[in-house]
Amino acid sequence: MQIEVVVNCGAGSVDGAEADAERQRVVDAFAPLGTEPRVALVVGAALSAAVSAAAERGADVVVVAGGDGSLGTAAEALADSDAEAVLGVLPLGTFNHFARDLGIPLDLADAARAIVEGTTTTIDLADVNGRVFVNNSSIGLYPVMVDLRDEIRESRGWGKVRAVPLASWRVVRRFPTRRLRISADGERWHLRSPFVFIGNNRYEVGPKGVGARTSLTDGVLCCFVALVETRWAFARMAVAAVVRGASSTPTLESVCSDSVEVDAHGHQLLVAVDGEIATLRSPLRYRVRPGALQVRVPADAEPPTGPPDAPPAESGVEADPDREPRTDPDR
Repeated sequence: MQIEVVVNCGAGSVDGAEADAERQRVVDAFAPLGTEPRVALVVGAALSAAVSAAAERGADVVVVAGGDGSLGTAAEALADSDAEAVLGVLPLGTFNHFARDLGIPLDLADAARAIVEGTTTTIDLADVNGRVFVNNSSIGLYPVMVDLRDEIRESRGWGKVRAVPLASWRVVRRFPTRRLRISADGERWHLRSPFVFIGNNRYEVGPKGVGARTSLTDGVLCCFVALVETRWAFARMAVAAVVRGASSTPTLESVCSDSVEVDAHGHQLLVAVDGEIATLRSPLRYRVRPGALQVRVPADAEPPTGPPDAPPAESGVEADPDREPRTDPDR
């Protein structure tokens, strides 16, 4: 098996000044497995080209050492390539949601073992206006918070985790909302909202947990829309969703579909894509790409595959006779 590793020196805990030490860590993780991969160190925009080059050289597995944003970039490069390389994951980011959902160990040596001795599975990807993501994308409070977090990091020299509470406080005080027109699964809303979330497959929101995916192969997007306009209403909605579940929270609309369109009347929007921030002009056109990526997982892992008799995608909110209609009158 030919393995090439691309280390994103700008991801999470990876410091470019310690790049040589990081390369050695990667080499040491694979050494007990009898494998000596080629290791490339890159920063930022060079990641996609490095992944594509590794695939074109004939690598069976292109391993990316980085966070969720790095993995989304790598997934796009591999999905759009004519080569048949498989993605390997060494989780070196801050949160590593993608690795967790796939059952990939967060320990570097164990993750390397999963790549060498594991198995290959096929999962879905999603994209917004052509930009691929492996986890989710959002509009509103979260991307504004991330943008503020990065400003705080730059001005104060803080790490991501330390900067989040201050950024969160500032965005809650500001509480930006947007007037949006949203279309998904035959539904159409015209409303003002502080938060729209689109996930690659279904996300759990309820007493059993928040943020976990039950499947990466259902071929759907999961869209949540906050139907509130004040910070206190948003707080009540969030608590209700965690305690009772999204489907029992009237102010949190949810729907699953193979495509979602979000229009801010042609304006540019700050959009979070796998935790990275982009400025995109609306309408934002989201689509799912079923079975678009092959990835290595542990042989004994049980990555989310969804129940074999999963029902078709449908709205996650029951009709409420006391709730004002939100559909566009032009529908």
